[in-house]
Amino acid sequence: MRSLVELAFLKHKDWMNIVKSFGCNPSLAEDVVQEMYIQIHLDIHKGLDISYKGDINHYYCYKVLRGIYLNIHKKEAKKIKIYLDQTKEIQQIDELGIDEVEYAQNKEKVDNILNDLYWYDRKVFELIASGKSVASLSRDTGISYISLYNTYRTTKKFIKDQL
Repeated sequence: MRSLVELAFLKHKDWMNIVKSFGCNPSLAEDVVQEMYIQIHLDIHKGLDISYKGDINHYYCYKVLRGIYLNIHKKEAKKIKIYLDQTKEIQQIDELGIDEVEYAQNKEKVDNILNDLYWYDRKVFELIASGKSVASLSRDTGISYISLYNTYRTTKKFIKDQL
């Protein structure tokens, strides 16, 4: 009697075709199928019965393949893609130095606006704009989340209006 992983491997071409039907290239499809074998192995050791009438449950395998593919697809969608024609535009802007000059001018304007603000508004804005989350700032300071959020939002709107 063959193990369920061996039975799954006998249908390797079928799994590859299924993953390719998702719109996957062959090399990524191979990776997805290999991940499915690992997932099947782990699930069997956890005690999950994935057999169906003496064979492997094809629906289970399909769901595992689809889940793995969608996870990979979500990760790829989060990546920022820059195309070649965009890099040429960025390079031209860098060569001219326009971007740096505009950035310096805008930063100076924002700094002047921030200096004129009330110290609390300025500090909340600077902390959140530097990357600190509103929730962690609320936990650290004991100030309510909604108060910090509203301060940041109104300060940001004020700066935009001034620019």
